[in-house]
Amino acid sequence: MTIGILAETLPETRVSLLPEHVTLLQKMKAQVWVEAGAGLNAFATDEAYASAGATVASRKEVLQNADVVVSIHAPADEDLMACKGRVLLGFYNPLFNPELIQTWSDKGFTVFSIDRLPRTTRAQSMDVLSSQANIAGYKAVLLAAN
Repeated sequence: MTIGILAETLPETRVSLLPEHVTLLQKMKAQVWVEAGAGLNAFATDEAYASAGATVASRKEVLQNADVVVSIHAPADEDLMACKGRVLLGFYNPLFNPELIQTWSDKGFTVFSIDRLPRTTRAQSMDVLSSQANIAGYKAVLLAAN
């Protein structure tokens, strides 16, 4: 399986997976392709991804080679045709974007919106919303103290 990590557009500064996650995925026999510059806003360089074992390539190459496309936000419309037959994984807010999800379904995309994972103890290791809220809380305290 090949996992493709896409760069996010500004003002988003996060990246879907950091270089340290590449090593874990490779232990599970997955290849990782990263769009060049994807991690720069999150202080993860292309060199860090490459040294972790990922292939750094253009957006087009990542989309062509990935079985699973990982992004925080929905891929741009011009990228969607390249996503046909792939699994999309990210924060797609299906309750707020039902038309988008229906369009993707009609086109045959397989979509997993991780913001819909249950917020339970059993799924806590996958609960990205709690971890993001935790970080936001720490940042709020630091900003207030400053």
